[in-house]
Amino acid sequence: MPFNGPRPTDTFLSLFQDHESYTIVNADRLDYLLDHTHVDVFINLQGPYFPKQSWTKIVKCLAAGSAWIHTGGAPFRIPCYEENGEWVMEREQTAYHQTLNIHEALPVSSEPIDHLSASQDWPLLSEDESLFSVTDTFNLILHVSKTSVLPSEMGSSGPMDARIHPLLKGSSKDGREVAAPAVAIEHINGRFKGGRWLFFNQTMDRHFWHERGAKAIEKWAMFASQGVTDIVLKTNYASYEPGERPDILIQFERFNTKPCQWRFDLLIEKDGNPLEETTLTANISNQLAVQNYLPEITVSPGFYRITCTARSEAGEKRILHQGFWGSDRKLLAEGEALTCGRDYFYKNGRPFPVVGMTYMTSDVARYYLFLPNPYLWEKDFQQMKKAGINLIRTGIWTAWQHMMFIDGHFREDILRAIDAFILCAKKHDLEVTFTFFSFTPEMWQGENPYLDPRSIEAQKRFILSIVNRHMQTTNVQWDLINEPSLFNPAQTFSGPRTLGDRFDRESYIEWLKKRHGSVRVLQERWNMTPEELPDFNAAVPPQSSEVNFDIQDMISGKKGLKWLDYTLYTMAVHNHWAQTLSSLIKRGAPSQLVTVGQDEALVGQRPSPLFYGKAVDYTTNHSWWYMDQLLWDGIFAKTGDKPNLIQETGIMYVENPNNKAKRSEAELRNILERKYAYAFSTGGAGAVQWLWNTNYYMNNINESNIGAVRADGTEKPEAEVSYDFGRFFKGIEDLFTDRQLEKIAVIFPYSNDFSNRRLAFDATTKLTRVLGYELNQPFRAVSEYHLNDLDEETPELIIVPSAHNFDTESFQYLLDVVEVKGCHLLFTGPVGLDAYWHHTSRCEGLFGQTCMENVLREEILTIDGESYPVSFGERRIAQLLKEVPAGGTSCDLHEAAHGKGKIIWSSLPLELNDRIDVMKAVYQYAIEAAGIESDFDWLEGDSPGVYGRKLSYSNGSLFVFISEYSCDQSIKIKDSQTNITYSFLLEKERSLLFAVDGEGKLLRVYRDAEVLLGV
Repeated sequence: MPFNGPRPTDTFLSLFQDHESYTIVNADRLDYLLDHTHVDVFINLQGPYFPKQSWTKIVKCLAAGSAWIHTGGAPFRIPCYEENGEWVMEREQTAYHQTLNIHEALPVSSEPIDHLSASQDWPLLSEDESLFSVTDTFNLILHVSKTSVLPSEMGSSGPMDARIHPLLKGSSKDGREVAAPAVAIEHINGRFKGGRWLFFNQTMDRHFWHERGAKAIEKWAMFASQGVTDIVLKTNYASYEPGERPDILIQFERFNTKPCQWRFDLLIEKDGNPLEETTLTANISNQLAVQNYLPEITVSPGFYRITCTARSEAGEKRILHQGFWGSDRKLLAEGEALTCGRDYFYKNGRPFPVVGMTYMTSDVARYYLFLPNPYLWEKDFQQMKKAGINLIRTGIWTAWQHMMFIDGHFREDILRAIDAFILCAKKHDLEVTFTFFSFTPEMWQGENPYLDPRSIEAQKRFILSIVNRHMQTTNVQWDLINEPSLFNPAQTFSGPRTLGDRFDRESYIEWLKKRHGSVRVLQERWNMTPEELPDFNAAVPPQSSEVNFDIQDMISGKKGLKWLDYTLYTMAVHNHWAQTLSSLIKRGAPSQLVTVGQDEALVGQRPSPLFYGKAVDYTTNHSWWYMDQLLWDGIFAKTGDKPNLIQETGIMYVENPNNKAKRSEAELRNILERKYAYAFSTGGAGAVQWLWNTNYYMNNINESNIGAVRADGTEKPEAEVSYDFGRFFKGIEDLFTDRQLEKIAVIFPYSNDFSNRRLAFDATTKLTRVLGYELNQPFRAVSEYHLNDLDEETPELIIVPSAHNFDTESFQYLLDVVEVKGCHLLFTGPVGLDAYWHHTSRCEGLFGQTCMENVLREEILTIDGESYPVSFGERRIAQLLKEVPAGGTSCDLHEAAHGKGKIIWSSLPLELNDRIDVMKAVYQYAIEAAGIESDFDWLEGDSPGVYGRKLSYSNGSLFVFISEYSCDQSIKIKDSQTNITYSFLLEKERSLLFAVDGEGKLLRVYRDAEVLLGV
């Protein structure tokens, strides 16, 4: 059989050959042995190699509860078969270890590792550290939960069938734990129940294969053969009121038929001072049991730590940790609450750039409020604070009715767990954003989560049960819902989906009456006859199946103009719901911020930040899938008057067709770094990573891969992003005041995006690429339905990109802004179509009579005497329209003076064509016409793969450069304001930020230990 690295010496093997408890077997005898012998411990020293013909029997052995020791790299990765007396290796495969609930094994570089040390909590290797060398290892991606506990809830956790524990850790020079070459996986349920598996996921050096290595294997085998003894240290509450007494519980169960005597040495400390010690004993069997201990402690404000040293009669030792709080209202009330400016948060009077992290505990993931461990929270928050993280995002993603089973009666243990969580964060000066609901609010036996009074009143009681305990707390804000969808909980992320309930029907009819006034107007706008729509009562909420969303969806004669109204209506319902609950919170806690989360729903016809902004204190976006649109993600989520926080970001797991992970850990770090850099480049208030601890307790392979900290408890390279950004912003917070707004505003055409023929995403993302990258022009976003954002500081150029259908009232608002403020308006594509796709004469006073025509595959546009080809490929000639002046042509760029300003119009929807040269030419023409100058000059390195942006403040500037390029790029720029030149090397895929004062002198450089910036 092939072998990974140096083979064991004869001396090593002889120590086992002479031992009656061990059998050394060749691959050709393995099947027979597994069939005819009871195996306590299966030891595989072959690394990734194994005999394919024995696979079924190996799995059967492990499924019977046998222990397993693996050495030499990723387990069961390369099956081998014998042919003509020679062993042949198949290609690397993931299918075999996936059968064992190990979805993938990602390489972990040894580069950051300075030294190795055994785990203190699982000290199996405390005397074996010298047997290991610093070398590359693997990160086991677990998929141990194959079902959901609450299948009806999208955020539900799964059963906790296995747990992983690091046995050997690799630490960096600064003490960060960055790898775990040796881990234990213990199966407490499921197919492999009772199995204790030990993995040594690195190539063993020659010095291992001698007597000391053999003795270590023997010790490890004895440990593994004991099987799983599950011991949990708990308290009945995570926090206590002063004067109460805590109740400490040790819960245990042995997944082995033979009982074993254990001793538990308990130590209770506060502020580093021992308060009480005691010893308990138990004969642990395969029957679940619990021992209680009531310490002679009267709780006072502060944090208490419990350490339990557990020892078995078989020689096993482990250390368990737990903690609890004595409620400290004084601590929670210290300082000032977070506040909002136009662009940034403020804390204690100073700007507060957010470097945040979503958090649920490593040991139980989303069960963290049911099985709280404040010791782990305290430990993790301490490390997060060290990393520069200043905000923790957490909350409730599942099991609301298990927390408040009876309406109005919230479980006290859950409430005290929330109290303890916020106290842990407060101790480390961390802000907490607490989320109440995940995708749709819990209904509590109601019919509609947003409209049924029964549901809403229950939601109020649920929220107030938590908020009422923290009305004076200064480090907490509230997120009403993580990523809202309306209305059907079974169709999350699908856009407006009616439940067909009476509340939706009645509310929708009233909304339509208010919007349209008469049924005659509604009939006209929806293209319906009096027979089809006799009165408002006939306007029932539409099902998506009734709507013709595509040009080819015409077989049954569907009508889709009503979809715009239903989508706008759901936005109004969501805003009313959010305002209702926000007002409820602010009646008792007026200084606490309230928001709503959202993923990239700007194009999902779900509650959009530019729409719900008026209902909350700040907007959010969760940048996940749109890897090519990260700049767009931030720009089109920010309103003109409130901060926008990239409240959840990370990297989704993607696979190659052969089921191997597509991205390395270094690539994941680079992507996350870009997401953070883009968040700040758009004038955003910060970024929050999803997630600190990887959650492998969900039936979701994606979740099993996401997190700054691996399942084994060590930090991935992507954790560096928090350290680097935290270090960068520390000490320069005061720079972020009075940011100069962008001189260009782009209108997001919601009438189109909410309609049955959506083009807005394609148009605005194409614009963002050309304007932001090709022309290096920053811009801001404004909603078509919230144009008052233009009033405070009117831009010099407004762009409406290929909107097609556009609200007439909003169109007139833009004309008034141009007329009175004297700015320029660039409008591309049809200009006369109203929100319901009806052609109007609203621009007749500007450009005369016009008519609608279909675009052709190849068009042309002439600008200042130069002609540019415009191409509409694929299905565009069927999807798109152009509007042509009567007797005129679409070939010309039209201009019209309007009051103090000017309107520039292209008949062609340029953003939806295939070529960017014509877009660049039109945008550049409009920019020059508006008199807009660049913030800096690119002297070297202006590549389409490089994004650069300057953000100007009253006392300095922030420069952001981001590479999406395959090569390192030498950059040289000259600041237009100070005439200072800056030069640096931008590494491929990496980001570089630097801050300067008002005179252009450097204040801080991102990753200054790795980046050389010349001035």
